[in-house]
Amino acid sequence: MEKSMEDSFREELLMKREADKHDKSLLLTKTEYCSLLEELKEAGSVKSKTPHQYYTLGRYEILQCGDVEKLIRKRNTNDDEPIYFTHIDDMFDIVKRSHISTGHGGRDKMKQFVKKYANVTRDAVELYKSLCVECQKKRKRITTKGVVVKPILSKDFGSRGNKTIFFSYLLICRKNHTTTVRTPTRNTTTGRRHNN
Repeated sequence: MEKSMEDSFREELLMKREADKHDKSLLLTKTEYCSLLEELKEAGSVKSKTPHQYYTLGRYEILQCGDVEKLIRKRNTNDDEPIYFTHIDDMFDIVKRSHISTGHGGRDKMKQFVKKYANVTRDAVELYKSLCVECQKKRKRITTKGVVVKPILSKDFGSRGNKTIFFSYLLICRKNHTTTVRTPTRNTTTGRRHNN
């Protein structure tokens, strides 16, 4: 059974997350995302806070959208545009939406669309683009590897040639795929050229 594009995308992101320590803070699993929301709620209600709670409150904020709570980057004022955090499970849908809305756009066009997400990385955008079937079809070129030209089957093809006299000094004869250049011989007694 072949894996779907979404499963391949998630597996690649999880492998990238395990390989790179820096990506662990950016690429959140759904359980880490939910636990971060709970930590943030708890840190806001506690009187005496730990350094980790101060760090969490300084970096993250909860945005209430109806009955859904979303994790966003801490804003200076409430008028600032919210920059959302997302988990790996939702990242595929976000990147897919941006890719299709930009008309199967490249990395830079998609990056402009996903600027409102703090943890959608350039690698995730490039990974989706490399998995997109339409983009792969568009990028594939028909290779002409090992082209064989059929020979011209004619009795008189090799017997004819084009002759060009270049400054009345060089005789250039082109046959098939070869070029012959002859210089005229000089007559030492008269100093004249012989044209062949």
